[in-house]
Amino acid sequence: MNKFFWVLSIYCIVWPIIVAAFYKLAYTIDLSEGISFTELNITAEQRRFLTWLILTGFFSDLPKFVALFTCLYVGKDQGDGFIRNKIISGHSRLSVFMSNNIAQMLVCAFWSVLYMCSGMLGLLITKFGVDLNGGEMLRRLGTVLVALLVMSALFTSLSLSFRNRAAPVVFAIIFTIMGSTVCTAVGMFAMTKKASDSYESFIAELVDSQVNDVAFTEEIADQIKKQNTSESVRGGKVWYVFHPVYQATCAGIQRDFNLINAIGLPSSTSYPEEYTFAGDMEIAAGSTGIGINRAELAKRDGVTTSYGSKCLEYIAKSVIWYVVITGGGYFIFRKRDLF
Repeated sequence: MNKFFWVLSIYCIVWPIIVAAFYKLAYTIDLSEGISFTELNITAEQRRFLTWLILTGFFSDLPKFVALFTCLYVGKDQGDGFIRNKIISGHSRLSVFMSNNIAQMLVCAFWSVLYMCSGMLGLLITKFGVDLNGGEMLRRLGTVLVALLVMSALFTSLSLSFRNRAAPVVFAIIFTIMGSTVCTAVGMFAMTKKASDSYESFIAELVDSQVNDVAFTEEIADQIKKQNTSESVRGGKVWYVFHPVYQATCAGIQRDFNLINAIGLPSSTSYPEEYTFAGDMEIAAGSTGIGINRAELAKRDGVTTSYGSKCLEYIAKSVIWYVVITGGGYFIFRKRDLF
Protein backbone atom coordinates (compact mmCIF):
# COMPACT_ATOMS: atom_id res chain seq x y z
CA MET A 1 0.00 0.00 0.00
CA ASN A 2 3.06 2.28 0.09
CA LYS A 3 3.05 4.45 -3.05
CA PHE A 4 6.74 5.29 -2.71
CA PHE A 5 7.54 1.58 -2.93
CA TRP A 6 5.73 1.24 -6.25
CA VAL A 7 7.20 4.45 -7.65
CA LEU A 8 10.70 3.15 -6.89
CA SER A 9 9.83 -0.24 -8.35
CA ILE A 10 8.77 1.43 -11.60
CA TYR A 11 11.99 3.47 -11.55
CA CYS A 12 14.04 0.26 -11.22
CA ILE A 13 12.31 -1.09 -14.33
CA VAL A 14 12.42 2.02 -16.50
CA TRP A 15 15.75 3.65 -15.68
CA PRO A 16 18.13 0.79 -16.66
CA ILE A 17 16.36 0.54 -20.03
CA ILE A 18 16.82 4.29 -20.55
CA VAL A 19 20.52 3.97 -19.69
CA ALA A 20 20.92 1.11 -22.17
CA ALA A 21 19.17 3.22 -24.82
CA PHE A 22 21.52 6.12 -24.08
CA TYR A 23 24.57 3.91 -24.65
CA LYS A 24 22.98 2.57 -27.84
CA LEU A 25 22.70 6.18 -29.01
CA ALA A 26 26.31 6.91 -28.01
CA TYR A 27 27.63 3.87 -29.90
CA THR A 28 25.62 4.44 -33.10
CA ILE A 29 25.28 8.21 -33.56
CA ASP A 30 27.41 9.78 -36.32
CA LEU A 31 27.94 13.54 -36.24
CA SER A 32 30.51 13.74 -39.03
CA GLU A 33 27.93 14.95 -41.57
CA GLY A 34 24.91 16.21 -39.69
CA ILE A 35 23.12 13.67 -37.50
CA SER A 36 22.88 10.09 -38.67
CA PHE A 37 23.09 6.63 -37.19
CA THR A 38 25.34 3.71 -38.01
CA GLU A 39 24.99 -0.01 -37.48
CA LEU A 40 25.83 -1.18 -33.98
CA ASN A 41 29.24 -2.79 -33.99
CA ILE A 42 30.82 -3.68 -30.66
CA THR A 43 33.42 -6.18 -29.56
CA ALA A 44 32.90 -8.99 -27.05
CA GLU A 45 34.98 -7.02 -24.52
CA GLN A 46 32.77 -3.93 -24.96
CA ARG A 47 29.63 -6.04 -24.55
CA ARG A 48 30.92 -7.51 -21.30
CA PHE A 49 31.91 -4.08 -20.01
CA LEU A 50 28.51 -2.57 -20.87
CA THR A 51 26.75 -5.48 -19.17
CA TRP A 52 28.73 -4.83 -16.00
CA LEU A 53 28.32 -1.05 -16.21
CA ILE A 54 24.54 -1.13 -16.60
CA LEU A 55 23.79 -3.99 -14.18
CA THR A 56 25.83 -2.44 -11.36
CA GLY A 57 24.08 0.91 -11.71
CA PHE A 58 21.86 -0.04 -8.77
CA PHE A 59 24.78 0.45 -6.39
CA SER A 60 25.00 4.16 -7.17
CA ASP A 61 21.32 4.80 -7.93
CA LEU A 62 19.49 3.03 -5.12
CA PRO A 63 21.19 4.03 -1.81
CA LYS A 64 19.61 7.50 -1.67
CA PHE A 65 16.18 6.02 -2.40
CA VAL A 66 16.64 3.15 0.05
CA ALA A 67 17.73 5.64 2.71
CA LEU A 68 14.71 7.87 2.14
CA PHE A 69 12.22 4.99 1.94
CA THR A 70 13.56 3.25 5.05
CA CYS A 71 13.66 6.37 7.20
CA LEU A 72 10.21 7.54 6.15
CA TYR A 73 8.61 4.10 6.33
CA VAL A 74 10.03 3.18 9.75
CA GLY A 75 9.54 6.75 10.96
CA LYS A 76 5.85 6.62 10.03
CA ASP A 77 5.44 3.38 11.98
CA GLN A 78 7.00 5.05 15.00
CA GLY A 79 4.99 8.25 14.59
CA ASP A 80 1.72 6.31 14.30
CA GLY A 81 2.54 4.31 17.41
CA PHE A 82 2.59 1.05 15.46
CA ILE A 83 5.93 -0.08 16.89
CA ARG A 84 4.91 0.91 20.43
CA ASN A 85 1.63 -1.02 20.10
CA LYS A 86 3.45 -4.16 18.92
CA ILE A 87 5.60 -4.09 22.05
CA ILE A 88 2.58 -3.47 24.26
CA SER A 89 0.84 -6.46 22.67
CA GLY A 90 3.68 -8.75 23.75
CA HIS A 91 6.26 -8.70 20.97
CA SER A 92 9.86 -8.38 22.14
CA ARG A 93 11.96 -5.42 21.13
CA LEU A 94 14.36 -7.80 19.40
CA SER A 95 11.61 -9.26 17.20
CA VAL A 96 10.33 -5.77 16.35
CA PHE A 97 13.83 -4.52 15.52
CA MET A 98 14.82 -7.54 13.41
CA SER A 99 11.49 -7.70 11.57
CA ASN A 100 12.02 -4.13 10.41
CA ASN A 101 15.67 -4.84 9.64
CA ILE A 102 14.92 -7.92 7.54
CA ALA A 103 11.92 -6.34 5.80
CA GLN A 104 13.93 -3.31 4.68
CA MET A 105 16.79 -5.53 3.46
CA LEU A 106 14.31 -7.59 1.44
CA VAL A 107 12.93 -4.42 -0.13
CA CYS A 108 16.47 -3.32 -1.01
CA ALA A 109 17.28 -6.74 -2.48
CA PHE A 110 14.02 -6.74 -4.47
CA TRP A 111 14.77 -3.35 -6.02
CA SER A 112 18.36 -4.37 -6.80
CA VAL A 113 17.38 -7.62 -8.52
CA LEU A 114 14.59 -5.83 -10.38
CA TYR A 115 17.10 -3.21 -11.54
CA MET A 116 19.53 -5.87 -12.77
CA CYS A 117 16.82 -7.83 -14.59
CA SER A 118 15.57 -4.67 -16.26
CA GLY A 119 19.16 -3.83 -17.20
CA MET A 120 19.51 -7.18 -18.97
CA LEU A 121 16.21 -6.56 -20.73
CA GLY A 122 17.47 -3.15 -21.85
CA LEU A 123 20.67 -4.71 -23.21
CA LEU A 124 18.61 -7.22 -25.20
CA ILE A 125 16.19 -4.58 -26.52
CA THR A 126 19.06 -2.37 -27.70
CA LYS A 127 20.77 -5.41 -29.27
CA PHE A 128 23.92 -5.00 -27.21
CA GLY A 129 23.39 -8.48 -25.83
CA VAL A 130 24.16 -9.74 -22.33
CA ASP A 131 27.55 -11.22 -21.42
CA LEU A 132 27.80 -12.46 -17.85
CA ASN A 133 31.29 -13.86 -18.44
CA GLY A 134 30.09 -17.43 -18.22
CA GLY A 135 28.20 -16.69 -15.01
CA GLU A 136 31.26 -15.38 -13.19
CA MET A 137 29.81 -11.87 -13.19
CA LEU A 138 26.91 -13.06 -11.03
CA ARG A 139 29.35 -13.70 -8.18
CA ARG A 140 30.60 -10.11 -8.37
CA LEU A 141 27.06 -8.75 -8.63
CA GLY A 142 26.11 -10.74 -5.55
CA THR A 143 29.05 -9.30 -3.63
CA VAL A 144 28.07 -5.74 -4.57
CA LEU A 145 24.48 -6.48 -3.51
CA VAL A 146 25.63 -7.78 -0.11
CA ALA A 147 27.57 -4.54 0.45
CA LEU A 148 24.43 -2.54 -0.39
CA LEU A 149 22.34 -4.59 2.05
CA VAL A 150 24.69 -3.50 4.85
CA MET A 151 23.77 0.10 3.98
CA SER A 152 20.10 -0.86 4.25
CA ALA A 153 20.73 -2.28 7.72
CA LEU A 154 22.47 0.97 8.67
CA PHE A 155 19.49 3.06 7.53
CA THR A 156 17.11 0.84 9.52
CA SER A 157 19.25 1.13 12.65
CA LEU A 158 19.33 4.91 12.25
CA SER A 159 15.55 5.06 11.81
CA LEU A 160 14.89 3.02 14.93
CA SER A 161 17.39 4.99 17.02
CA PHE A 162 15.57 8.34 16.82
CA ARG A 163 12.10 9.39 17.83
CA ASN A 164 12.31 12.34 15.42
CA ARG A 165 11.65 11.30 11.79
CA ALA A 166 13.72 14.14 10.33
CA ALA A 167 17.04 13.29 12.02
CA PRO A 168 17.58 9.83 10.47
CA VAL A 169 16.50 11.14 7.05
CA VAL A 170 19.10 13.92 7.22
CA PHE A 171 21.85 11.58 8.45
CA ALA A 172 21.04 8.93 5.85
CA ILE A 173 20.97 11.39 2.94
CA ILE A 174 24.27 12.96 4.05
CA PHE A 175 25.76 9.47 4.25
CA THR A 176 24.71 8.60 0.70
CA ILE A 177 25.90 11.95 -0.70
CA MET A 178 29.29 11.73 0.98
CA GLY A 179 29.65 7.97 0.61
CA SER A 180 30.62 7.89 -3.07
CA THR A 181 33.27 10.57 -2.63
CA VAL A 182 34.70 8.83 0.44
CA CYS A 183 34.77 5.51 -1.42
CA THR A 184 36.69 7.11 -4.28
CA ALA A 185 39.21 8.70 -1.90
CA VAL A 186 39.75 5.56 0.19
CA GLY A 187 40.02 3.37 -2.91
CA MET A 188 43.03 5.38 -4.09
CA PHE A 189 45.02 3.87 -1.21
CA ALA A 190 44.10 0.23 -1.78
CA MET A 191 47.61 -0.91 -2.66
CA THR A 192 49.14 -3.26 -0.10
CA LYS A 193 52.67 -2.95 1.26
CA LYS A 194 53.55 -6.34 -0.21
CA ALA A 195 52.54 -5.15 -3.69
CA SER A 196 54.40 -1.85 -3.37
CA ASP A 197 57.53 -3.65 -2.13
CA SER A 198 57.34 -5.86 -5.22
CA TYR A 199 57.10 -2.73 -7.37
CA GLU A 200 60.18 -1.19 -5.74
CA SER A 201 62.26 -4.32 -6.23
CA PHE A 202 61.00 -4.68 -9.82
CA ILE A 203 62.06 -1.12 -10.68
CA ALA A 204 65.43 -1.61 -8.97
CA GLU A 205 66.10 -4.77 -10.95
CA LEU A 206 65.01 -3.09 -14.18
CA VAL A 207 67.22 -0.04 -13.62
CA ASP A 208 70.24 -2.13 -12.51
CA SER A 209 70.00 -4.25 -15.65
CA GLN A 210 69.94 -1.13 -17.81
CA VAL A 211 72.94 0.26 -15.96
CA ASN A 212 74.76 -2.95 -16.85
CA ASP A 213 73.71 -2.37 -20.46
CA VAL A 214 75.09 1.20 -20.25
CA ALA A 215 71.59 2.69 -20.69
CA PHE A 216 71.81 4.65 -17.41
CA THR A 217 74.61 6.04 -15.32
CA GLU A 218 74.82 5.09 -11.65
CA GLU A 219 73.67 8.59 -10.65
CA ILE A 220 70.57 8.48 -12.87
CA ALA A 221 69.79 4.96 -11.67
CA ASP A 222 69.89 6.05 -8.02
CA GLN A 223 67.63 9.01 -8.79
CA ILE A 224 65.07 6.76 -10.51
CA LYS A 225 65.09 4.37 -7.55
CA LYS A 226 64.45 7.24 -5.15
CA GLN A 227 61.47 8.34 -7.27
CA ASN A 228 59.97 4.83 -7.33
CA THR A 229 60.03 3.66 -3.74
CA SER A 230 57.48 1.41 -2.08
CA GLU A 231 56.01 4.30 -0.10
CA SER A 232 55.74 6.70 -3.03
CA VAL A 233 53.82 4.29 -5.29
CA ARG A 234 51.21 3.52 -2.63
CA GLY A 235 50.47 7.18 -1.85
CA GLY A 236 53.02 8.48 0.63
CA LYS A 237 52.33 9.17 4.30
CA VAL A 238 48.58 9.55 3.72
CA TRP A 239 48.46 5.83 2.95
CA TYR A 240 48.94 5.09 6.65
CA VAL A 241 45.64 6.90 7.35
CA PHE A 242 43.43 5.73 4.49
CA HIS A 243 44.66 2.18 3.91
CA PRO A 244 43.53 0.92 7.34
CA VAL A 245 40.08 2.37 6.55
CA TYR A 246 40.16 0.54 3.22
CA GLN A 247 41.09 -2.73 4.89
CA ALA A 248 38.50 -2.48 7.67
CA THR A 249 35.49 -1.34 5.61
CA CYS A 250 33.83 -1.81 2.22
CA ALA A 251 34.68 1.76 1.21
CA GLY A 252 37.01 0.59 -1.55
CA ILE A 253 34.43 -1.49 -3.38
CA GLN A 254 33.83 1.12 -6.10
CA ARG A 255 37.47 1.16 -7.09
CA ASP A 256 38.10 -2.55 -6.65
CA PHE A 257 35.05 -3.66 -8.66
CA ASN A 258 35.17 -0.83 -11.21
CA LEU A 259 31.78 0.59 -10.25
CA ILE A 260 30.45 4.03 -11.19
CA ASN A 261 32.37 6.61 -9.16
CA ALA A 262 31.41 9.97 -7.65
CA ILE A 263 31.32 11.83 -10.97
CA GLY A 264 29.24 9.18 -12.71
CA LEU A 265 32.00 7.66 -14.83
CA PRO A 266 33.59 4.20 -14.57
CA SER A 267 37.20 4.09 -13.39
CA SER A 268 38.11 2.12 -16.54
CA THR A 269 36.35 0.92 -19.67
CA SER A 270 37.06 -2.79 -19.39
CA TYR A 271 35.87 -5.75 -17.37
CA PRO A 272 39.04 -6.95 -15.63
CA GLU A 273 39.50 -10.70 -15.29
CA GLU A 274 41.85 -10.30 -12.32
CA TYR A 275 42.34 -7.77 -9.58
CA THR A 276 45.73 -6.16 -10.07
CA PHE A 277 47.73 -3.07 -9.14
CA ALA A 278 49.89 -3.40 -12.26
CA GLY A 279 47.98 -0.69 -14.13
CA ASP A 280 48.43 1.88 -11.34
CA MET A 281 52.08 0.92 -11.09
CA GLU A 282 52.57 1.33 -14.82
CA ILE A 283 51.16 4.86 -14.62
CA ALA A 284 53.38 5.68 -11.63
CA ALA A 285 56.49 4.42 -13.41
CA GLY A 286 55.56 6.24 -16.61
CA SER A 287 55.28 9.54 -14.75
CA THR A 288 58.97 9.21 -13.80
CA GLY A 289 60.00 8.33 -17.34
CA ILE A 290 60.36 4.57 -16.90
CA GLY A 291 58.67 2.14 -19.26
CA ILE A 292 57.85 -1.21 -17.65
CA ASN A 293 56.51 -4.57 -18.77
CA ARG A 294 53.08 -4.61 -17.16
CA ALA A 295 52.54 -8.34 -17.71
CA GLU A 296 55.81 -9.19 -15.96
CA LEU A 297 55.04 -6.84 -13.08
CA ALA A 298 51.58 -8.40 -12.63
CA LYS A 299 53.27 -11.73 -11.84
CA ARG A 300 55.15 -10.32 -8.84
CA ASP A 301 54.18 -11.22 -5.29
CA GLY A 302 51.06 -9.39 -4.07
CA VAL A 303 50.49 -7.41 -7.27
CA THR A 304 47.65 -9.56 -8.66
CA THR A 305 44.91 -11.62 -7.05
CA SER A 306 41.71 -13.28 -8.21
CA TYR A 307 38.30 -11.66 -8.01
CA GLY A 308 37.11 -14.76 -6.21
CA SER A 309 39.35 -13.76 -3.30
CA LYS A 310 38.14 -10.15 -3.44
CA CYS A 311 34.52 -11.33 -3.34
CA LEU A 312 35.17 -13.45 -0.26
CA GLU A 313 36.99 -10.52 1.37
CA TYR A 314 34.11 -8.10 0.84
CA ILE A 315 31.45 -10.59 1.87
CA ALA A 316 33.35 -11.26 5.10
CA LYS A 317 33.67 -7.54 5.83
CA SER A 318 30.00 -7.00 5.00
CA VAL A 319 28.91 -9.73 7.41
CA ILE A 320 31.09 -8.27 10.17
CA TRP A 321 29.76 -4.75 9.63
CA TYR A 322 26.19 -6.03 9.47
CA VAL A 323 26.65 -7.61 12.92
CA VAL A 324 28.25 -4.42 14.29
CA ILE A 325 25.62 -2.07 12.83
CA THR A 326 22.67 -4.27 13.73
CA GLY A 327 24.01 -4.95 17.22
CA GLY A 328 24.65 -1.25 17.85
CA GLY A 329 21.26 -0.27 16.47
CA TYR A 330 19.47 -2.81 18.63
CA PHE A 331 21.39 -1.70 21.72
CA ILE A 332 20.15 1.88 21.22
CA PHE A 333 16.62 0.75 20.32
CA ARG A 334 16.46 -1.45 23.44
CA LYS A 335 17.32 1.54 25.64
CA ARG A 336 14.92 3.96 23.96
CA ASP A 337 11.83 5.19 25.73
CA LEU A 338 8.97 4.35 23.35
CA PHE A 339 6.18 5.30 25.74
